[in-house]
Amino acid sequence: MKDFILFFEEKEGTSAMVRWADRFENINVVHHENGRGWEPVEPYHLGQSIRQKEIIDLLTRIYTSPRDMDGLRKAYSQKLPDRVLVPLNDNASVGLKMRWKPPRILHTGQRVVDVPLNWAFKSHRQRPYFSAMVELMQRQDVVPMLAVRQNIFKWALSKYRGDGQGNAGHLQFKLASGAISKKDIPKVQVNLKRFGKLIDECRRRHNQKRAFARSLAQQGLPVQPLLYERFLDDPAAFFQRFLDALGHETSLNDIREVLSNDIDLKRVHNGHLSEYVENHEELEAAFGHCFEPWNDGVVTA
Repeated sequence: MKDFILFFEEKEGTSAMVRWADRFENINVVHHENGRGWEPVEPYHLGQSIRQKEIIDLLTRIYTSPRDMDGLRKAYSQKLPDRVLVPLNDNASVGLKMRWKPPRILHTGQRVVDVPLNWAFKSHRQRPYFSAMVELMQRQDVVPMLAVRQNIFKWALSKYRGDGQGNAGHLQFKLASGAISKKDIPKVQVNLKRFGKLIDECRRRHNQKRAFARSLAQQGLPVQPLLYERFLDDPAAFFQRFLDALGHETSLNDIREVLSNDIDLKRVHNGHLSEYVENHEELEAAFGHCFEPWNDGVVTA
């Protein structure tokens, strides 16, 4: 039985993945007991001034067994007093999702200072963070997993729409909460030049993901990709592979039983493109073929 970290980026379906994973009795996903915090070690929860040592300390407490739950909650409350972590079972695989994002060198709260300074020291931040995270995963026998969305056409479209108003955000959370319905989401006229830049960015992200997986594998940490498309097409097979990677033998029937109750998230783009894009024909003709295939086998050195 092993623990895991799911490394992710936005719009890759990981919110639904971890909520479903947490329903298995032999899986505990770290999140807030009070609130919606399913990425508990992210800087937007813990503060942009969080230091690398503090993140590694929290992760060490999470992945150490037997676990000092009181000590973990106390350490967490020092950074976020109004949130409590769910209890974690020593007899279950424990995991969380997080972005691979080294802490900032400095955080003043002034974007004009913080952005250029932390960009200038990007490589300086990456090296010690990589070493510390690799050492932690090796020491605690943590399986690194990597979210992958192969259909970069749909991935870029999700990024383009954001909150439905042209801003960063998540339409699926608004749908799930009942704040809006699908009929409330207006069609969008997609700017092809802007969309093309998003496609290029998605391709770069895939190149970075492959390099990242290889770099961990070279350190003796094989990476398990979690493919968004497989999650949608065959969730039972998806979770069987997920559980196998952690050392849990579970039948497909048992998995289907766990998955029989729906989760509180809804797909935004599950209909025909014409339902939510005005210029759907020219958009699909230009970019509908964009796809970055991955093998869902473990990435090794």
